[in-house]
Amino acid sequence: MIVPTESYEEISLNYSEALTWMKEIGVNFGPGRTQHYQKVLEHWKDIYKTVTEEDKINIFPDFVSSIFEIKDFIAIYKAFHNVQRSQLAHIVTKLQKGVNGPINAHEETPKSTTARNFLFEATVASRAHRPGMGVEAILDAESDTGIRIDTKKLWVECKRITSIGKIEANVKKASSQLESIINKQKGSGHRGIVAIEVTKLLNLGDSIYVAENDIQLIASVDRMMDEFIREYSEIWQKLYKRRSKKIIGTIIRFAFMSTSEDRNLLVNTSQWGMNPRLGISDSDQNIQNVLAASLESPL
Repeated sequence: MIVPTESYEEISLNYSEALTWMKEIGVNFGPGRTQHYQKVLEHWKDIYKTVTEEDKINIFPDFVSSIFEIKDFIAIYKAFHNVQRSQLAHIVTKLQKGVNGPINAHEETPKSTTARNFLFEATVASRAHRPGMGVEAILDAESDTGIRIDTKKLWVECKRITSIGKIEANVKKASSQLESIINKQKGSGHRGIVAIEVTKLLNLGDSIYVAENDIQLIASVDRMMDEFIREYSEIWQKLYKRRSKKIIGTIIRFAFMSTSEDRNLLVNTSQWGMNPRLGISDSDQNIQNVLAASLESPL
């Protein structure tokens, strides 16, 4: 994990550029959540140095939520803004769906998760897309997203999980979908990966995680990921025993708002982890090592 260090002014500029790019590639958004975040951010970046107690009460919670929500839009923009528009049809579709939904993530209900589900698919593609590292998103993938590493194609099914009790069902469905897709492919260079988003399982809600300094923050987030994998990986490892050996592992992602007291800066803390399937070959392990490096590399 790398602790972001952008100022609020830089974040606001990046988000404005992201919205402009989204419009240029054909994403339509009215006065919904994307515009709301921009309005809140523009206001806060101009007043945060002289903020009053009243402003903290009335504006700060909405600002925290906005900072949390916009980072994925910025990541997608930075990954794909130099890609030809003709190649972005699937990303445009995901973004068009992703701009909808409740303004704040904690307001989601089982009936209103669609927008952020599609946004997670685009976010996985954006985090993996590092051509300079030999890793590229397959932008017309039949699965939720696809990733090309050397001669291998990784087909990825993405699931946002809202409760511990739903881990098994979601991974079971994703791995079944991957088997169906892989079975239709020709050649031996196809693999499957399940990607799960588990932010809601951390039970942080809209609270802010506070650390004394960056070192403590990084150590704490790494520990959260290690503990999550240690506690729950048996669920998907057990499922994979009954699946094709071409399904080789699991991507885990969570995100929350935090602050490092040394710098007094509010940041969106996002962590990506890989949990390889037990018993895979060295070559499949190496593929995931490369993928893990791309997911954690700075934009």
